[in-house]
Amino acid sequence: MRRHPFAPSALLTGLVLLGLAAVFLLDAAGEVSLAPAAAVPLTCAGLGLAALGAVTSRMVRGRSARRSGQAAPPPAAASGDHRVDGQ
Repeated sequence: MRRHPFAPSALLTGLVLLGLAAVFLLDAAGEVSLAPAAAVPLTCAGLGLAALGAVTSRMVRGRSARRSGQAAPPPAAASGDHRVDGQ
């Protein structure tokens, strides 16, 4: 299996969605009373928290890459030839 970099935003999004699913299941079981008007703001707040985690993770990774001297590769020079057939 191919290794991939750790993505805290994906973990946070998954945990938020699992928490929301648990709240909705408890509401369906009658254990918790959740107003229908609260479902949309609760979902938006959870996804906003996950987005904030993604932005923070991106900023930290960019800062550590600049500190270690690993610059992004320069863009490829345009050759002016954009034909598909290569002739």
